[in-house]
Amino acid sequence: MIRNYFKIALRNLRAGGWYSALNIGGLAVVLAVSLLLFRWVQDELSYDSFHTDTERIYQVNVHFGKGEDEYTSTSTPGPIAVAALREVPEVESAVRMGDYPSATFRANNKTFTEKDNLAYTDVNFVDIFNGFKVLYGNKNVLFPTPNAVVLSEKLARKFFGTADAIGKTFTNVESNATFTVSAVLENAPDNSSFKNDMYVNLAILKTLDPGKGGRPVDENWDDYGFGTYVKLAANADPSAVAKKLTSIQAKTRDDATNPSNFQLQPLSEIHLYAVEGNDSADKQVGIMGAVALLLLSIGCINYVNLTTARATRRAREIGIRKVAGAGSRQLAMQLLVESLLTLSLSLFLSIMLLQGILPFYASITGKSGRFSLFDPHTWQILLGALTFCFVLAGVYPAFLISGFNPVQALKGRSSQVSGALLRKSLVVAQFALATMLIVGTFVIGSQMRFIRDRDPGFDRKHTFTFDGRTFTPQIKQALSGESSVLGVSTSTDTPVNVLTGTLSTDWDGKAKDRALIMAQLNVDRDFIPNFKLKLLAGRNFRGTKVDSTSVILNETAVKQTGIKDPIGKRFKLDATEGIIIGVVKDFNITSVRMPIFPLVIFSHPGRNFRVHVHTTAELAPVAIKKTEQLWKRYMPAYPFEYAFLDANYDALYRTEEQTGRLFNFFAGVAIVISCLGLLGLTSFTTEQRTKEIGIRKVLGATVLNITTLLSRDFMKLILIAIVIASPIAWLVMDHWLNDFAYKVEIQWWVFLLAGLLAVITALLTIGFQSVKAAVANPVQSIKTE
Repeated sequence: MIRNYFKIALRNLRAGGWYSALNIGGLAVVLAVSLLLFRWVQDELSYDSFHTDTERIYQVNVHFGKGEDEYTSTSTPGPIAVAALREVPEVESAVRMGDYPSATFRANNKTFTEKDNLAYTDVNFVDIFNGFKVLYGNKNVLFPTPNAVVLSEKLARKFFGTADAIGKTFTNVESNATFTVSAVLENAPDNSSFKNDMYVNLAILKTLDPGKGGRPVDENWDDYGFGTYVKLAANADPSAVAKKLTSIQAKTRDDATNPSNFQLQPLSEIHLYAVEGNDSADKQVGIMGAVALLLLSIGCINYVNLTTARATRRAREIGIRKVAGAGSRQLAMQLLVESLLTLSLSLFLSIMLLQGILPFYASITGKSGRFSLFDPHTWQILLGALTFCFVLAGVYPAFLISGFNPVQALKGRSSQVSGALLRKSLVVAQFALATMLIVGTFVIGSQMRFIRDRDPGFDRKHTFTFDGRTFTPQIKQALSGESSVLGVSTSTDTPVNVLTGTLSTDWDGKAKDRALIMAQLNVDRDFIPNFKLKLLAGRNFRGTKVDSTSVILNETAVKQTGIKDPIGKRFKLDATEGIIIGVVKDFNITSVRMPIFPLVIFSHPGRNFRVHVHTTAELAPVAIKKTEQLWKRYMPAYPFEYAFLDANYDALYRTEEQTGRLFNFFAGVAIVISCLGLLGLTSFTTEQRTKEIGIRKVLGATVLNITTLLSRDFMKLILIAIVIASPIAWLVMDHWLNDFAYKVEIQWWVFLLAGLLAVITALLTIGFQSVKAAVANPVQSIKTE
């Protein structure tokens, strides 16, 4: 019986001609795209889940202040992990991670500059994060000596080639520190929050100079320089543990200044939920998951529309089968087998299509782009998508068609069950979904343009930056005389992304329990004029000794401190008593997702290492060449690496850019698939009305009359779809924009433009078939049966 079902199903697929091809091809495209998107969503939702007992692992965060001073950070004091293990019974294990500074290393007589993915960590690192597979070395003794390091497989190959890296040594060129490789880890998977390529034994810090305040790292409660992670005992209460940690820290303080408390955040949440409560990443995952379902739905709608529309052609077949004794269940099973065969062919074709779009997927998501059929997660997605399509596109048509009245069907009167109302509703739904994606594309594009074009408050154009290391003053002096260079300035951070902050500030009138986090930036006297920052009051630094006790605040800092007439007022930064000499207009020092931070600018140029070279588009190549020549004079052992601030600025919004590109692609796919379905329905409608069209032409109807006749009903449906889609799209995109502190307003013309695009695309699709039918020979049309 089953064999017979498949034989009949194959026969009907061949008989369907281009309608079958349309069904299979359309479903294959949406399946290929949706499968990749579902894989992306699955990766995002499964971050760090490959570690054992992930549900018991927590990141320790620190919460400061209240009201407008409220701030939460992932940076914790070094001793908290030691104290947690010693004094909190619920803590089974604790580990710290801190950034290891970018450095140049010499290995195998070659030099390598590594800027990112370097970290200090404790010896029990893999006790908590046991999902990282140790390929070589002793897992139980990860760091046998203070100078031991663990490398990723990628970095081990980079340093030592294919040779066994265990026991090999390499040197930090700047510090002359020598490290010995004790273990090699498998490269971190895409869904890991920790993608470090080098882990340095944190114990090495104890052999160096003590940390801030002259205390070792395990005792310095003022050095908030580490991420701390704890693994709790089963059934432990995270909030209770957090209170105990807060109590432990409180005992270390002699007064109530800068009060803070600890919070525990589940490891499974740290990727999608920022510590300050921003859930924009989670929203993006939800939106992309919804888009994947929308695309699958659009493809399934095409299938249902074409299947139910062509059901009238099978009415007599169904009637004869019923008269011959076939039951509705048998007929439904036959039709379900046909749907399953169609879906299986589409799935097979979609897997082949995946190989073509994987490079594009990797480029816009930053993920590896692997899609292995041997991965169990892949089959979960495949079977899930196939089940969704089968239920949506297979079950309903099967039971609809198998329920035909045999008497009416044999008389050719099957219109009562032909599903005309359903098809119209599905066309509306299909184009409503496509229109929402188009609106999303326009809004995201507008926000990205707003971010790129918005004045950040400083001039970043044609400025490149690099790490001048210990030769910053000499390089600055030499470059200042070059004709291709408009100016040179130095600082500790770039103005695009100020990374350092402080709680150690004081001013007249500050409450004792006030905890105000202020961003801090160390600059030279040329920084403000070269970046064209606007001074609203006071003066700039002058490059004299008095600068060491002078500070400049931004507008937000003046507002939040409440200092009236700030010029000349006392301001203490860390241990330095000074005065305020200027107020600078606010400028963005982080992403526009965040409101502007209070900022204190001070000037100790001898501590600066970041050099900014200001030039023009025409002179930039010459300026870079001159800079590289100077670099080779002072530091020939190091490769010269630089970056334009525009590129650094764009990097802050990589996630949003990826979202925009994904939406562009998916909206295009949605429109194409919707139009394929509309093309099939229009073609079927013109086939049904071939004789009517011939008679109308004989009676004098023009091509325009007939085209309008065939297009009118479909255009009504598309206009209804636009009306339904517009308010829903507005709500969704307004929700997305709320994550930005600075954002565009959604304009009415966005919906008009999206509607026009949908209408024009539909008209072109309908018009093609309508004109084709209208210009056909009326004599042949009238003869058509």
